[in-house]
Amino acid sequence: MVRPPAVAPDEAPDDTRLARYRRIAIGVLILVALGSLAIGAPGNHTIPAGERWFLLVGSIVFVAITYVFGLLPAAPTLRPAPWAGITAILVLALALFIVGGINWLAVIAIGAGVCGRFGRNPWPALVSSAVCAVTGSVVATTSHAGYGGTFAAIVIGPMAAFFGYSSGRRADMVSVLRRTRADLARTAVAEERLRIARDMHDLLGHSLSLITLKAELAGKVIGTDPDRAAGEIAELESVARKSLSDVRAAVAGYRQPDLAGELISARQLLDSAGIASRITAPDTAALPQEVDAALAWAVREGTTNVVRHSRATRVAILVSTGPSTAVAEITDNGPPAPDDAGPLARGPQALDDAGHDDTAGPSRPRPGGSGLAGLAERVQGLGGELVAGTIAPHGFRLRVVVPLGPKV
Repeated sequence: MVRPPAVAPDEAPDDTRLARYRRIAIGVLILVALGSLAIGAPGNHTIPAGERWFLLVGSIVFVAITYVFGLLPAAPTLRPAPWAGITAILVLALALFIVGGINWLAVIAIGAGVCGRFGRNPWPALVSSAVCAVTGSVVATTSHAGYGGTFAAIVIGPMAAFFGYSSGRRADMVSVLRRTRADLARTAVAEERLRIARDMHDLLGHSLSLITLKAELAGKVIGTDPDRAAGEIAELESVARKSLSDVRAAVAGYRQPDLAGELISARQLLDSAGIASRITAPDTAALPQEVDAALAWAVREGTTNVVRHSRATRVAILVSTGPSTAVAEITDNGPPAPDDAGPLARGPQALDDAGHDDTAGPSRPRPGGSGLAGLAERVQGLGGELVAGTIAPHGFRLRVVVPLGPKV
């Protein structure tokens, strides 16, 4: 049994890592942009000493609260907006710009961008744009910045606010899509569980009820009518054997899957998991039933392993037929597991010799997994071959070759 992933279904490990690196990179850029100005402020004797130290200390506080409140990992509108922090960022940005002058344009760009990013509607972006534009025009005029400096001071705040607003809406949409994808995957799992429960109920419900009744009847009459009890026990044995045969037939795949249906289900499952897929298959109506079922099991097992273990972003499913064989091949671009390096495992012997570590957490399935072992038995029973393993430079391939004719 493979352990479930340790992260939320709508937040992949790679996405979490990239979001953290992105926040760190933006924080470093803000620190560099304001740090050069703040470090030089105490030595700039053209402005009063109090203002110089205000610029230094204010810049440090501005960078700190911007990183804490302005670079949140979640989508902006899917959580309560930190309005106190946002207001403090915008007010402090305007104060630093007014004290520092036209050279501190970057600070109002950052403040306006943060305010726009966390608005649930365009109004915060509009208000911050207007405030920054007015402040920029006043500061540029009093500083005699010239046409270019005045234009930049007026425009940079609104531009940053609406860039921030667009960024927030995009992050919001991505988060909603991830949650929707996770909900669809959970729904698919729930529907599959219901289907299995329904099949097992249909298969065993009547038989087990009959076994229970006959066992109770045999127990009641065994002391008074041994012959009748013996007959009931014989019938009980017959029913139990038939039930066992039904279970074995179901587990062995007597209710065979359909290749065309499995290809459709594979595309739906991969789409729900957010994995790009390319499925190529000819008309499979002419395939023998046992070959069609074997390839269908291969597609189901390969697709399930990709979704559950691979962390892949692309999958290719290729079904082809030749004069004497039919082939199903499932290839993904997922990273290899630490213990899944080496050549491809070929044939049932390689599958039986490999183990599976239940304590290793989510990883690529080794060729020894029970699903692949069961698939190998089905393919071997038809005289075919199963090849499963990593491929260079990265990825995993499951290839099943089944003869179209009878087993030799």
